[in-house]
Amino acid sequence: MDLTEGADGMVSTSAAGPSPIARQASAVSSRLRRLRRYAWRYVSGLGAVAILVGPFLPWAATQAMYGIVGLAAVAAAAVGIRLHRPALAHPWWLLVAAVSVATLGNVYWTVEFSVTGQRIPFGSFGDVIYLSAYPLLVASLWTMGGRRTRRTGWVDAAIVTSGLAVLMWTLVIDSFLDGYPLSGARLVTAMAFPLFDLAVVAVSARLLFTASTPPMAHMLAAVMVAALIIADMVHFAHTTGVVVGEVAHNPVSTAGWLLGLVFAGAATTHPSIGRPTEAGPLRLRLGFGLQPGVQILLALLGPAVTAVSLLDELVAGNAEPADVLVPLTATAVMSVLLVVRQQQFARTATARAADLAAQACTLTKSLEEQRALQERLSHQTLHDPLTDLANRLLLQERLGHALTRRAGAHGLLLLDLDGFKDVNDTLGHPVGDELLIAIAVRLGALVPEGDTLARLGGDEFAILLEETDPERTVTVATAVLEAIRQPFTVGGVELSLTTSIGLHTVRSPATVADAFRDVDLALYAAKSAGKNQVAVFTDRLRSEREDYAQTVAGLRRALKDDEFELHYQPLVDLATGAIRGVEALLRWNPPGQRPVPPNAFIPVAEQSGLIGAIGDWVLRRACTEARAWHERHGTTVSVNVAGPQLRDPGFPDTVWRVLRDTGLPPRALTLEITETDLVATTMAEADEVIARLVRIREWGVRVAIDDFGTGYSSLSYLRQLPVDILKIDRAFIPQDRGDAGFRSDDLTLTRAIVDLGASLRLTTVAEGVETAAQADMLRELNCPVVQGYHFYRPMPARDLEGILAAPVVVAA
Repeated sequence: MDLTEGADGMVSTSAAGPSPIARQASAVSSRLRRLRRYAWRYVSGLGAVAILVGPFLPWAATQAMYGIVGLAAVAAAAVGIRLHRPALAHPWWLLVAAVSVATLGNVYWTVEFSVTGQRIPFGSFGDVIYLSAYPLLVASLWTMGGRRTRRTGWVDAAIVTSGLAVLMWTLVIDSFLDGYPLSGARLVTAMAFPLFDLAVVAVSARLLFTASTPPMAHMLAAVMVAALIIADMVHFAHTTGVVVGEVAHNPVSTAGWLLGLVFAGAATTHPSIGRPTEAGPLRLRLGFGLQPGVQILLALLGPAVTAVSLLDELVAGNAEPADVLVPLTATAVMSVLLVVRQQQFARTATARAADLAAQACTLTKSLEEQRALQERLSHQTLHDPLTDLANRLLLQERLGHALTRRAGAHGLLLLDLDGFKDVNDTLGHPVGDELLIAIAVRLGALVPEGDTLARLGGDEFAILLEETDPERTVTVATAVLEAIRQPFTVGGVELSLTTSIGLHTVRSPATVADAFRDVDLALYAAKSAGKNQVAVFTDRLRSEREDYAQTVAGLRRALKDDEFELHYQPLVDLATGAIRGVEALLRWNPPGQRPVPPNAFIPVAEQSGLIGAIGDWVLRRACTEARAWHERHGTTVSVNVAGPQLRDPGFPDTVWRVLRDTGLPPRALTLEITETDLVATTMAEADEVIARLVRIREWGVRVAIDDFGTGYSSLSYLRQLPVDILKIDRAFIPQDRGDAGFRSDDLTLTRAIVDLGASLRLTTVAEGVETAAQADMLRELNCPVVQGYHFYRPMPARDLEGILAAPVVVAA
């Protein structure tokens, strides 16, 4: 794979694949992600081996194991903190410090014993180092919980600590003091261990009971604390029977201490160390809160154990006041805390009951509001927001119900207001909305109860007459037609408009979609026939629509598969017989079918919106083929432009782009537009079209009015048009009557158009010249250019080259 250096100095790779450096970086990133995710499992797995093996090793090997596991835990913790980078890092660094100090104390004690050969119980400097680890551990667990602390969490922690204090005194401390007499500093040192253990338990319980869902790292830290506490208690109990100076080596305590070190490393390498603790009722999530049953168990367990132990000492005759005072005090404290906790439970339950009652009231109110809202939304979904009539969805539902549940015929009327757009454009949409409301009121008076009047959107309405006959449907349609013709007074203005109506009688098994499709065809027929009338659906309309759809599909295919072809008909100079130019005429030759005449597909192309793409294709193909003819013979080319093309703001840019791409000089191109395309638009649209034509003519392109005389433009309007050529429609070329010649009346209009073109300094072209007599007549009228079958029929581009190259023969 090639490496290339870009302009910014960065090394990029080719499409062959990532570079070795990129692959190596990706592999490193993948390993780091895996390490972050599973490091705590690796630590736990290795620690499990040490826990299973360590308790059964000789004393020296066990001490070495303590050091190795401690150092490994410290290293793993440091790596874990660096890997996960928690936002609150100092609690975990304090835990690292606590483990480090404990490991240091163990190393000191081992070295001291190896040098002196005897153990100094609770008087060694190693004990001081050990004890130094406890404040660090307490600080670590305290700061893990954050500042947000629930009062109930504190009480739960104090209850657990009090209960443990009773058990620790009864099972460990009392027996230790009786069997291992100490005094002074050594006694203080010995008692510091269980006291610190209780402090660690207290902050650990606080950590668990003040978090809604404690992270896994906190859970692992709690397991670490439990292991250390159990190990310390077992160690104290075992030390009671050990001779002073000997080593107390117990597998259970050894396993507990190793387990604590391992879980310290696992906690600091778990990904959840970056998760903050959130205050909240943990018991609702994990059930760690002290439930009443657990509280009762703690309240009874301590006194029961104390009573059994005290009874044993009384029987033995060595009972002391402290044997009763200490557990009694701890039990009393725990009892007070239990009472406080029960009060908290009661207040919480009362508050919760009040909250539930308030929520129930709110829920009831919300349900009522929701029910009302659903009713409003349902109404809005099925009704028109302006007129409050049924909308299309409701009309479809009712028509579907009628077709499936009711026999007989159903009348469906589809109305489209004629001229409503002019009301909106001239008077504004507020007036248009008021007019729609007035129309809805007037139509509502004509629709019988049980039938449906709907507004489908815009200026389109529909009426569904259920279980009716065709005659009644026609009667209602006629009444609607007459009602809309009556003037409306809106905002002090009298407005008149009409409507076109499509009518269809629907019967089962027709579907809703079929009904709307057919009635829409009827409406289209009414509008095409001149508007302000009713058109009844027939199968012929559907057949015509299917033909239309097939033609549209064929036109799309023709554009894609290049099925179009241009034929060219020459424009002849009557005086010389020379070819002045050619007109490009579109032909469609579907493979394996007869050619489709232009009058069969051009209107479809205009209605479907394909005329723009087809017109662009014609313009580009004509300019491409005409370039060579212009260079050799000076021939120009005329291209017909449809109304939608003229109304496209981007049309001038399209013309310029085609001329630039094909290399045809602008003076060699003539754009032919129809008079109808200009007068069939609004004044604003006409002004925009004229502005585009002016811009195109500035480049040298000529403009011709095709089929002149068939439109309704005035002479003053014609004077404003940016045109160069008038093409007289074939309807104004007199027909040859043989020996009788031409009637003078027939020549009057033709002479007037030719004279008009001359007065406006426009070139006049006569279309449809099919006989010599017509050519002579036009020559006498001084028409300079003609076009028609008498001279040339339209021909493919390959045949035109020979015609252009042939010598000029003056036509008769």
